[in-house]
Order: sequence, then structure tokens, then C-alpha cells
Amino acid sequence: MKLAALKIIYFLFMGLAFTGESLAANWVKLSENGTSKLLIDKQSILEKDQLTRAWVKVEYKKAQINSESADKAYNLSKLLWYFDCPAQKSATTQVFQYMNAETVFSAGIDVKAAEFIEPVPETDLDRAMRYVCSRAQPKNQHETKLANKPSENKSQTPITKENATAEAEKKPAPAAEPAATEAKPVESKPVEAKPEAVKADPEKTTVIKPSKGKAYAAHWTYEGKEGPEYWGKLQPEFATCDIGQNQSPVNIDATIDAPLKTLKGIQKMPAKEIVNNGHTIQANFKEGNMLLLDDTPFQMKQVHFHTPSENTIKGKPYPLEAHFVHADKKGNLAVIAVMYKEGKANLGLEKLWSQMPKEAGAPIPLNIKVSASELMPENRDYYRFSGSLTTPPCTEGVRWLVLKTPLTASKEQITAFEEVLHHHNNRPVQPLNGRVVLE
Repeated sequence: MKLAALKIIYFLFMGLAFTGESLAANWVKLSENGTSKLLIDKQSILEKDQLTRAWVKVEYKKAQINSESADKAYNLSKLLWYFDCPAQKSATTQVFQYMNAETVFSAGIDVKAAEFIEPVPETDLDRAMRYVCSRAQPKNQHETKLANKPSENKSQTPITKENATAEAEKKPAPAAEPAATEAKPVESKPVEAKPEAVKADPEKTTVIKPSKGKAYAAHWTYEGKEGPEYWGKLQPEFATCDIGQNQSPVNIDATIDAPLKTLKGIQKMPAKEIVNNGHTIQANFKEGNMLLLDDTPFQMKQVHFHTPSENTIKGKPYPLEAHFVHADKKGNLAVIAVMYKEGKANLGLEKLWSQMPKEAGAPIPLNIKVSASELMPENRDYYRFSGSLTTPPCTEGVRWLVLKTPLTASKEQITAFEEVLHHHNNRPVQPLNGRVVLE
């Protein structure tokens, strides 16, 4: 974008941004970790033309380097994000970066020219979308919840999808809320499954109990009426779970020989934190681990685990499967799957499991170095197919790379994972519907 255009956008939107903030900004914290804090201006949330927009701020604890200008560092970003809630996609239209109080970079485009993509799970964009879209449900849903929900003192009620929409219906003017209100992180939903609930699907949890007196919504589970066979009917945005034709996981049996390129990448950066999100145990990685696929760089975001395995090979499931989730700059996803068979203990798992949270909650910083290479085999031969997310909203277009060589995990390590989740968390195998698996 030319400098002149940037200046025009800068002065136009800076005036709008700071006028709105000075008069009625109501910043609430959505999440915070060891590197940054995410806040959203509730007063700025606005629905228009089937889109919902909101201003957000990301406060960094260490200076960040601008991706386009290495000489520019910033410790705060202010962004205007637009959300297509039914499609579960979002786009960034305005970006302002600051070093303390000084503006160091600004850019923007018209929302009509913005590219809407599905946010990478558990990123700031994903957290903000879940928070904003939970407040922008159809009115009849609001009324149903209000009719069934007794009134409570707002200061004593955690902000969840249910009570946030109820409050929005009761109070048309968000500015009436105290400016210091802090939203509970949308991504942290403590859930406790029945110990006896042991079935093959990542969302099968019939009973969701509130933790320590707090009520959290269970949108999907691995069993019962919110289990995999019902995912597509739970919410309109989950419809792909039912009607999609390229769903994951799959059974890998008949394959086609193809000149697949050797997997190349960088795996030097260790995991930074571990989280129990009620559906799985997940380790988030520091920035810098890359995978080169189809001449496109993908950045490793996180690894999570399923027991038993979701994908099967010639009808055989493994007791544990790891999914290394990668994303390119457009939000396209690639997943490397690693199977674990019972045998010798895995050192990488041993390190992760030493800090595995026993209850769902916020991420915990790891105090021990764990690299992705410790959780993958040296032989990177793989099967490849096109698939989807194995959890709602079951979005398709995911590149799947299932490594052929399994690692081992001890019986104790597998059991420890099962005991923490209280249930199996693998979605059943889905039909190929004419897809081919390459090797």
C-alpha cells in the first residue's frame, strides 16, 4: 500500500478510533499469558450487513518486530476486526502499532476488499471471534435464554456464551457496565466428564459439571446428545460436520503411489505452555517452527492428542495420536499426525505429562524444554490426503500428513492421559467419498 494512501487511512481511522475510545471505550480482558494480553472494546462491537466488528488491543510484554519493517518495534497493537459469525471467519481491516504512546505503523483496507479466513484455533483472533459471536446470536435465541435463565448479579456471574447474550438483551447500552469489567477467557471452559464415559470421539462428554461454582457452556462433547453424531445439528456453523464430503479422520487402506516431496521444516523452538481445554491436552509452541509444504511456509501453532487414534491404518487404531497443527499466513491449515503404539516411554511425552493440568483451565507456562522433534519419528515418510478439522466446525480444506512410522509411549503414559480426560476423545472414522490417499 502506498505511503499516501496509508496516511489518509491513518488520519481517518485514528480520529475515529480515539474519539470512540475517549468517549465510551469499555475495554475488557479476554485472555493473558506470559507474552501478551488481549482486550476488546465492548462498546465498539457493532453488527452491520451481516458482519460484526470490534476494536481489539494486544499489549505485549516484550517489544515485537514489524513483519514488513524490521527496524520498527512495537509493544501494543490496536486492530479493527470484522467477523462473519455464521461462517466462523474473520478479517483484519485496520492495524495500528505503537511503541508506548508513539505510533510506529498503520495500515488498512476497506472491509469489502478484506479476505475473510477461519482463525487458527486458540489464537487471539479465534478468542475474539468466539467472544464477539457469542454476543451476536439471533434474537429468538436471546429470548429463549432469558426466559429460562434467572436474573443474577452481573458482578458475580462469569461471562459465558449464555449470560453474555442475556445481558446484551437486557442492556442495550453496554456503556452502562463498569469500565473495569473483566471477561472470563472464552477459550477456557473447565469441564469434567464422567469417569465411566469412555468412548471413541473427541467430544463425547454427556455430563459437564461446573468447576468451583462457575458455570461454563458445553457446546459439543464426545458422547451423548452433544457427541459426534449430533455435532452438525448443535449449531448452524457446525453443519459441515454432517454434510461435508471431505471429513477427517479416515481409515488409510488403499493408497496411490505419488512423488511426494520430503517434509522440510524447522523445529528448533520449544513448546511454551500446556493447557487442558476439556477436550484434549494441548501444547502451544513459540513462534519460529516452520513446515514447507506446496512451496508455502506453514508455522507450527500447537500439538494436541487423541486417545485412541482418530485416523486408522488398514483398520487398526493406535492407543494415542498427536496432531501438530500448522497454519500459513492466510490461515490455511496443515496437520502432521503421529501415531504412538504401546512400548517404551517417550521422553517428550514424559516432559509434557509432568506438567499436564488435571483440570481444564488457562494455559500453564512450561518450565521444561520440549521440542516437536522429540514427539516425532526421525523417518518422516507419510500418507497425504485432503480432509477437515476433526472437531466442530469440521472445516474442510485441511492438508493431512500422517507419518507412517509410529513412536512408542508407555502404558503408564497412555493411561495418565486417559485418566486426566476421563473419556476417549477421538471422532469416528469418516467416509472417503472418492478421495484418494497418496504415499
